[in-house]
Amino acid sequence: MFAAVRHFNKTIWLIILATFASRFVLFMVWPFLAILLHQKFGLNEFQIGIFLAGSAAVGVFFGFYVGFLSDIIGRRKIILAGLAINIISMFILGVADHLWWLFAGTVIQSFGRGMVESPGRALMTDMVEDRQVKDMALHMRYFFLNIGAATGPLLGTFAGATGQQSTFLIVSGLYVVYFVIAAIIFRVERPIKRTKAGTAMRFGDALGVLRKDQAFMLFVAATLISHIAYGQIDAGLVQYLRQESVLNLTTLYATLIFVNGATIIIFQFAFLKLLENVRPLVRAMAGVVLFALGFLGFAFVPTSPTYWLIGAMFVLSIGETILFPTLNIIIDRMAPEHLKGSYVGAASLASMGFVTAPVVGGFLLHQFGGFTMWMVMAGLAVSVAGLYGLAANVRTNTKTQAQH
Repeated sequence: MFAAVRHFNKTIWLIILATFASRFVLFMVWPFLAILLHQKFGLNEFQIGIFLAGSAAVGVFFGFYVGFLSDIIGRRKIILAGLAINIISMFILGVADHLWWLFAGTVIQSFGRGMVESPGRALMTDMVEDRQVKDMALHMRYFFLNIGAATGPLLGTFAGATGQQSTFLIVSGLYVVYFVIAAIIFRVERPIKRTKAGTAMRFGDALGVLRKDQAFMLFVAATLISHIAYGQIDAGLVQYLRQESVLNLTTLYATLIFVNGATIIIFQFAFLKLLENVRPLVRAMAGVVLFALGFLGFAFVPTSPTYWLIGAMFVLSIGETILFPTLNIIIDRMAPEHLKGSYVGAASLASMGFVTAPVVGGFLLHQFGGFTMWMVMAGLAVSVAGLYGLAANVRTNTKTQAQH
């Protein structure tokens, strides 16, 4: 299984290691943005949800078009432009004293993130032809992403950097290093296949192809709903803990995020081996069922002692271990070669789930409390499992009809 790693080139390792570094530093402060908005600007749960959703929505829709552009003008140009935007956005977030400047920084950040992450995943699979190497590259990227996400908040807490606005300046500096190294590697290493589709395929044509792929549209819709539910682990969970008046809030939340990332780090490749013969969409179904169990745990367990919350997070994290690496594999296998960027861009529309998650969670928390929020999220996770099953059936039937 790990023999595929030997075939990774410089571009693949660049994307993997840069993803780790950026998430390590970013997660020192990004999950705590909700606390910053409450303490520094006095926003309530619902207002915080509106703020986070509004700042990200534009970037998600732009990300769809970016995927199409990466098929036309090349992924590497899009990535470099996105890195430059990230440098600017993180600097703004690090120095902003007014709410509107903070909002502008998060909007710009959502543009830059979409221009780096989706084309970056597509570029990794452009660099190799072997299916096992492609799948392993996507798994390794997610693995290192979670090392960064797990260790960032915890080590940041001990260093006194977690939740500090000035930490965004460190992220900005890190993106400068990423930009310089990427510019050098992109000049000396080329993909096996061009990342251009030419100019014959217009944006409207690409939309038409996507609309006809019913299995893919079901997959995107289901993933969007799953992101609404999972998105509560960010702003929803930290606001729930604040609402419950738990002691040592930042330390507890950093611990829960560490448990989340550590679980994925420890179990990801074990589950990859265990489920390697299971169809990806069926794997995705299993992942969201575990999401539902984790959300039920948050709904029913007490916040003290904290090991009950840690147990609920562990169950949910096992589901994430199965689901999220599988999503990238599903997209790569569903996408035609000449429209891979467009499919990745279309799949990024599912990130609207993360955009709306703070609004949905903030509203439920503000109006009904944490128990209702977690029960609704469990119900959404169960509905997602059904949609993934339906997508698997549609895809099987489509393949059968094509063969006849």
